[in-house]
Amino acid sequence: AKVNDDDDDEEEILSETTKRIAERIASRRTTEENEGGEKAFGAGGQTTVDSLKRVDGIWKRIKSSEGKTRRVREFVKTIRTTVEEVEEGKKFDVVVCGGTLGILLAATLQQKENNLKVGVIERGKLQGREQEWNVTRKELSVLCTLNVLTEEDLDEVICGEFNPIKCGFYDSTGKRRQEENEIVTENVLNCGVSPTRLIEKCRENFELNGGVVFEETSLNGVTINEEEKHECARLDIGSETIEARLVVDAMGFGSPITLQARNGEKPDGVCVVVGTCAEGFDEAKNVSADLIYTCTDISEERQYFWEAFPAELDKKKKKNSNKNNTSNVRTTYMFSYLDAKPERPSIARILDDYWNLMPKYQNLNSLDDVEFKRILFGYFPTYRNSPLKAQFDRVLQIGDASGMQSPLSFGGLACMLRHLPRISLALTEALEADIVDKKALGTINAYQPALSAAWLFQRCMSVQVGSSSSPFSSSKTFINDLMRINFGVMQNLGDDVLKPFLQDVIRFKPLSRTLLSMTKNNIAFVPSILLQAGVEPIADWFRHFVALGVYDFLEPVVEPGMTWAKNTNALSPRSKFFLRRYLEAIEYGAGNDSVDKEIQRRSRSS
Repeated sequence: AKVNDDDDDEEEILSETTKRIAERIASRRTTEENEGGEKAFGAGGQTTVDSLKRVDGIWKRIKSSEGKTRRVREFVKTIRTTVEEVEEGKKFDVVVCGGTLGILLAATLQQKENNLKVGVIERGKLQGREQEWNVTRKELSVLCTLNVLTEEDLDEVICGEFNPIKCGFYDSTGKRRQEENEIVTENVLNCGVSPTRLIEKCRENFELNGGVVFEETSLNGVTINEEEKHECARLDIGSETIEARLVVDAMGFGSPITLQARNGEKPDGVCVVVGTCAEGFDEAKNVSADLIYTCTDISEERQYFWEAFPAELDKKKKKNSNKNNTSNVRTTYMFSYLDAKPERPSIARILDDYWNLMPKYQNLNSLDDVEFKRILFGYFPTYRNSPLKAQFDRVLQIGDASGMQSPLSFGGLACMLRHLPRISLALTEALEADIVDKKALGTINAYQPALSAAWLFQRCMSVQVGSSSSPFSSSKTFINDLMRINFGVMQNLGDDVLKPFLQDVIRFKPLSRTLLSMTKNNIAFVPSILLQAGVEPIADWFRHFVALGVYDFLEPVVEPGMTWAKNTNALSPRSKFFLRRYLEAIEYGAGNDSVDKEIQRRSRSS
């Protein structure tokens, strides 16, 4: 859910290529819909020229702002007064605002053993987009363990699986063949998932267990009442008011609650992403994915990275065959890590770079070799002050609204699945003991050194404005050289080092081994890193690195501590809650969490 923007921003001028491809897609869609085909409903289905202009207008305002990106209104208010009772059917234990990914948490909380009444508010229709998401089967299977999906459901929502997964970095010297620059692994983001089917299945489970969905419903404000006899949160949804003991904000980075909590501050970094889904690729070659790839060096103070996945593998399902499905459809993303300074280009301009470079990246003669089905674009702001702690009683941000995702990532599904067992357990315990003040809820989004340590990597993968004219600037090959060295070291150290990093999980021991090996074998490259990152950011990163080591050292006490805190009579319910959250923060903050650990912990707590 996003706030409506009333500013009259000057429209970005779109290139003829963008307009021509958008018109061709619109024409194709009209033909398919007339023939009874599917429409691109749901959040994220931004494929029109109008949507691009709107997103670019918001991006322009963010860049041009001094300290705040927009006017912030008081969306959450706190009062202390006697109010009229709402009818029983409009009272909930939890209301999740934002249903696209919020329905995953809502369905988990609504399980019968939790004895909770949960509602979901969604501004539009509660349904997924057409464009596939990418995760691993193991990550998605957490929904089966939490009884939200069955194994049959899991097979239905997964469109297809593919391997291998490649990483490769451009070598302008030509000394190495492309294959020699590639790092090859398996089972990272290697499943295409249908958002439409996933959300449909989660919604079915949610409503079957008694959950209530308010769709095509706008949230206009939240009022926290501190009056002793009327303590609750009231949500204004237009024609009526509903009441909740706890409000969960899953409305993404544009949430009006998050904007108020951050006081409209400008993001510290932004990942701008453009891409397409197109058909016409060689089906025999469209069997692997690129997780991170480059085909150019730094240009115009930007380094472009690429990602690509086979898509629509379910359209050609082979019965009674163990072979993977194949498809001629491929999704291709181009992204760049930027700051939000006024000099940065528009998203439309970056999309033009995509049109120019995509044939080179995908080994096409021209854009006309493929037929585009969708244009994809967006920006993902990131903040150093993340995850965002609760700023109000009875209100908690999760997912993108909390900034819990890695600053290197622009996908929220994997992050949501990773934290889903932890957050659902914490919220269940909070409601059982009626511990819903902001201090207590803040322990759920505690400091994570693993997340903070990732900021230096984003810094090293971005180019600062004005650096091209500086006498101390790094070479145009710096980022590709760094990535090639770093990934080569991790590959040599093995999958236990490489895999966590590829999944946006930073751990102390693998990171330490990587840094030591890089320093030992490439000592001459260290001054370039210092020059690119800067002394102050490295000093700031080092304290998070030390904290990461401390958290890693303390991690063995987490499991016995969690069990003791659950069963002891020596602590009050509030103290038990705080201790268990602090122990979870140690485990997650060190990147040593796992779905298996959380499920076992949940089972012991039930």
